[in-house]
Amino acid sequence: MPSARDPDALRKAMAAQRSRRREEPPRRRSPSSPEPADAGQPVSDDWLDVSSPLNAGRPLPYSVAFEWDLALTARGVAHRAERHGGGWRILAPDREAGQAMAELTAYRAENRPGRSGIPLPRHENRTATLLALAVLLTFFVLTRTYLPALGLYPYEWDELGSAQAGHILDGEWWRLATALTLHADAAHVLGNVVVGALFIVPICQTLGSGQGWLLVLLSGVVGNLVNAFVQGPGHDSIGFSTCVFGAAGILAGLRARTGSGRSPWFTAVAAGLALLAVLGVGGERTDVGAHLFGFLAGLALGLFAGWRLLHLGPVGRLTGAFLAMTAALVPLAAWLWAFLSH
Repeated sequence: MPSARDPDALRKAMAAQRSRRREEPPRRRSPSSPEPADAGQPVSDDWLDVSSPLNAGRPLPYSVAFEWDLALTARGVAHRAERHGGGWRILAPDREAGQAMAELTAYRAENRPGRSGIPLPRHENRTATLLALAVLLTFFVLTRTYLPALGLYPYEWDELGSAQAGHILDGEWWRLATALTLHADAAHVLGNVVVGALFIVPICQTLGSGQGWLLVLLSGVVGNLVNAFVQGPGHDSIGFSTCVFGAAGILAGLRARTGSGRSPWFTAVAAGLALLAVLGVGGERTDVGAHLFGFLAGLALGLFAGWRLLHLGPVGRLTGAFLAMTAALVPLAAWLWAFLSH
């Protein structure tokens, strides 16, 4: 099998593929007979397998196929990935096969061996993430509704659950989580839900909903804690935006760990800091400290999650379910603690 860095050998391999396709008769299969699980789409004369010559003729593991697919997408090279022989292969149009192989060869040379092996994102149902954000909206309506029969009034929610630094430093730790669920007005909560979805959905697709949401909440809690220590006893804030910027940091950390190219750290972190500069520091009511510390907490968590993903793989289904339950219980337990303490 030709070396990945031998252009002449690669060209010969591509020519051999074309020759074999011209010589082989088309395979026919009864429409009623099921397709084998590892059978890919038949490759037409216009498409060539550009991954097998670079992998000693073997199918790619799905993690490597995903990584190579991202590399070609980033370079704007037409291609497609399909299942083949118990693994995956990358196909490119005949006219772009040479460029595709050259890009993949360069990509392999740029990235040290330890950086490969990114598991495929989980294209799971987004319902869980969107439902959680819908619960946040519903809770906003609840906290702005007068419920005298229950002794609940809008101002009491804020007094009991805001991130009032003095109370936090006095031991009212539930405020680190409850403050994330409170909002000043409809525009505040809608903005956090819309922008948050842009980051939380891809995080949950990569890590799973349980792990993704738990990390997002943890970034918000840590951000509020650090902010309380830095800002001092007189500071007070509410809002999910600490988690939103935490999610931006998590995504930046994941991209820094799993990204391709010579400087994934710089690209991913710079993008996150640019977002912080654009959205996180404007307006009189903007809590810059919470946004900054949420982002930094998320960045650290994202780097750890990316490392774990590369070295240990995605969490199992049962573990993911446990993490999802934990994430759901964090705000519930925090509010229960708050009410029992007053």
